[in-house]
Amino acid sequence: MGVEMGVGLWTFQSTVTRPHQLPRLYRDFPAGARKVEQLGYAHLWLAEHRLWYDAFCPAPLLPVAAAAAATTTLRLGTAMVLLPQHDPERLRSLAAAVDDAARGRLELGVGLGHRDAEFDALGLPRTGRGRRMDEGLRVLDREPRDRRSDAMWGGGMARAALERIGRHGMSALLPQTLDTEGIRRAVATITGAARDAGREPGRIGMIKDTWVDVDGEAARSWFLPRLRRHYTEEAGAWWVLDGGHGFTSPGRLQGQVDRTATSAVVGSPDEVTARFGEIADAGVDTIVARVNFDFVSGRELGEQLELLAGTVLKAVAA
Repeated sequence: MGVEMGVGLWTFQSTVTRPHQLPRLYRDFPAGARKVEQLGYAHLWLAEHRLWYDAFCPAPLLPVAAAAAATTTLRLGTAMVLLPQHDPERLRSLAAAVDDAARGRLELGVGLGHRDAEFDALGLPRTGRGRRMDEGLRVLDREPRDRRSDAMWGGGMARAALERIGRHGMSALLPQTLDTEGIRRAVATITGAARDAGREPGRIGMIKDTWVDVDGEAARSWFLPRLRRHYTEEAGAWWVLDGGHGFTSPGRLQGQVDRTATSAVVGSPDEVTARFGEIADAGVDTIVARVNFDFVSGRELGEQLELLAGTVLKAVAA
């Protein structure tokens, strides 16, 4: 199959479901990254958000730098740094320093951001995020070409976002809800925009909510109800729908939760491997298995990483 496989998303959240002391979460992260490397995964991904009760990580490049010092081959990615919320010159300088410390192993993922509260708190209009994104990418594009151009990743599935990824020769990290036909359309859009801009298209990656168990039905019965609860809170509280929060638009919220649960890759090792194969056939060469959730204990996460590495990882990398 020849697919690169990584894991994510490390968010450093402390929730009612899984409360943590924040200093310990950050202190333990380098050791966790070292374990991921030892298991043979190609990369590990973090996420960025701010201004929420769970203390979601607002500065992922800092723990990336700490993990880089504890590892030697593992690539460390951000999915995503919210570029319109940053000074692009400062971000470019910081990312270059972190990449140097990581000896070229930083995978810088940048996205638009979508939460009004984050833009409001920073005194930035959400309506101008597309323009700020383009301005930021022009700054990041000035990075010397000896750095891998495909090591900058873009997220999103709207046509404008996909075309932006292609124009800048970036790699793409597609959202988990795209089906195989949606993946093919996204790949075609990115490739066409890259060629129109005289750029080589980057890699095509995808995040997939993933859970594996030797008993596939046990995996589904344990994981999917918890996944639904997780996204009901996250989507309902974060996304603005019809001028109000998701909890005031239950129909649309339920539809999004259904799409997320249906698109999750859950089952036995053979079932998960087969689903990843379908994704690869649609044009994806890099899969980020999201296994780290607030409803997963540290013990369960460790067991999942080992089982996934010992079964699915070996099969998809062959």
